[in-house]
Amino acid sequence: MWEQIRDNQVRSVLLVTAMGIILLLIGYVIGLYFLGSGEAGLVIAALVWGIMNLIALFQGDSIILSMSGAKKIGPDDHPRLYNVVEEMKIASGLQKMPDIYIVDDPALNASQRVEAPTMQP
Repeated sequence: MWEQIRDNQVRSVLLVTAMGIILLLIGYVIGLYFLGSGEAGLVIAALVWGIMNLIALFQGDSIILSMSGAKKIGPDDHPRLYNVVEEMKIASGLQKMPDIYIVDDPALNASQRVEAPTMQP
């Protein structure tokens, strides 16, 4: 499991770095075309990249939750689910109870059972 976590961290760093390099290249080309200076385009692209990373760092979770239509639940909304998460929190030694969200989505998940179609002769 720890190897997968480390691999995901490395992939995330590579993805953010690759996005930054692409953005800087686009900024350089746009700077040359519109401003006559590739360096000015690089500066603007670096500022845009920095702002995008700050937004992702501080507000990324709330943006994704609002886009998916997630609804935060409490102990009164779904007591059984809340109790399971609370027991996992205690067992793992977490200090704070994690926030629990439910996404109303028609896609299948692990708790749904699908009946296989039967073939008719």
